[in-house]
Amino acid sequence: MELRTVMLMMATGSFIYGILLMLFKFNNNNLLKVPFWIVAKILQGTGSLMLYFRTSTFDGLTMLANIILVLGCAYEAWTIRILSGQLVKRRQHILTSVGVIAVCSVTVFLDRPYRTGLVFLIQSVFYFLPSLFLFKKSKMKLSKQLLLAVCYCITGSVFLISSIICLGFPEFALGLGGSAIFGVIPIVSFCIFLISGFILLMLAKERSDMQILEIQKALKKSEIRFQQIVETAIEGILIFDENYRITFANKNMASVLGYTVDEMIGRSYISFFPKNHLDVYYHQESLRKKGEGSVYECCLLTKDGRKHWFLVSAKAIVDDFGKFEGSFAMLTDINERKEMELSLEESNRWLTELSNKDFLTGIANRRRFHATLEHEYSRLRRSNSKLSIILLDIDFFKEYNDYYGHVAGDECLRQVGGVLGNCINRSVDLVARYGGEEFACILPDTDIHDAVKIAERMRQGIQDLKIEHKKSLVSEFVTASFGVTTVQYSPEISLEEIISTADKLLYKAKVSGRNRIEY
Repeated sequence: MELRTVMLMMATGSFIYGILLMLFKFNNNNLLKVPFWIVAKILQGTGSLMLYFRTSTFDGLTMLANIILVLGCAYEAWTIRILSGQLVKRRQHILTSVGVIAVCSVTVFLDRPYRTGLVFLIQSVFYFLPSLFLFKKSKMKLSKQLLLAVCYCITGSVFLISSIICLGFPEFALGLGGSAIFGVIPIVSFCIFLISGFILLMLAKERSDMQILEIQKALKKSEIRFQQIVETAIEGILIFDENYRITFANKNMASVLGYTVDEMIGRSYISFFPKNHLDVYYHQESLRKKGEGSVYECCLLTKDGRKHWFLVSAKAIVDDFGKFEGSFAMLTDINERKEMELSLEESNRWLTELSNKDFLTGIANRRRFHATLEHEYSRLRRSNSKLSIILLDIDFFKEYNDYYGHVAGDECLRQVGGVLGNCINRSVDLVARYGGEEFACILPDTDIHDAVKIAERMRQGIQDLKIEHKKSLVSEFVTASFGVTTVQYSPEISLEEIISTADKLLYKAKVSGRNRIEY
């Protein structure tokens, strides 16, 4: 077989091999998890193709072809080293490549037998190296590694013998006309190429299968560890699918809610929420579907219908394209703490209410009156509306107390407070005990005419109680006097001035005969 034909076959085979490896790589095949392999085949194919056009001459292109071909052999040696379970250091790889380029460049200054012999010698080194790697890996047992090692050893021996002939017996090599050397070597190389290429693929497949098996073992081990961690975790753990149905629940989570794990699997998360807490569920669901995590407090129903509080740390589960696939949640039991908080809030609310309520009459006290008046008056600045104030005082109450006693006096105040509270219909209106026998009323958005009508209703209501008052100088029953004023917001008018105006009108009602309204 002619040398040019063999070189063409070598080039074609290497390119096909390299293209095949690239296809594997684009298909994410694990065969291609080996560095240098594709580059080795492309370099070998390129070098062989260039020599196909330079079999009978030597020039710069021939030297370049030799460099490329020998580099391809070096890269293939590194491929075998990696497949045999060893590493190729970056420095080692770079120094070797530089050395190949330097030695092959020297051949331009040598005669034909010497430069050919030097190139063959370098190639023999890079064929013996893989055989050493593989012999070490195979441990002399009958295996594919051992068979591949023998192939590389034979190829290295052929190249070594040829280099010895060229370097030691140059005249003999020239006398052969190159036919024996340049004919046998490519043919042997091509045969070895076919055999070694097939074995290499088998070794790579074994390596890939081993890696997959190790990954599967690691995943199984991780899954077992995860299961153990989850099952022994103090916190409750839930995993949901994209429809928010439970796909996993640990025993702790199930036991806190009074279920078994099997009873919880497949149930929708929303079914555990009380109706008045559904806004929490819908808000969190919208966050998860956006891919956002959060930490929040929520109340879930136990199997027997009781409410139980949890602190939830939730994360969205998305695929590689960001599509929502479900969520993961870790739930910490905070029921005792939450019940204490709610109890404390109720106590604070109750204390606040007490601090704003008159103990005797049950209506608002003076503190609440002033706070409300300040709020409503500042609101007038924006609404440009009117605000009415009523001050009233029970007529001759000191005399009532002295004659009937303090117990009767307290009962009288309670009944008057009840009447005043019944005379207002709006939640924004406020009736308060201002002090002693004096009461006050705040009427937002109320003009003077409506305020006087309400005051008259109060005056008549107190009189209709028909509480006996023998010491009154205006009636045989308990009565009251009223002062009513209406204001609009003005920076020149203070709250004290408003109360003072109402108080003056109240005083006028007393001076004018009591049991009357002045406005």
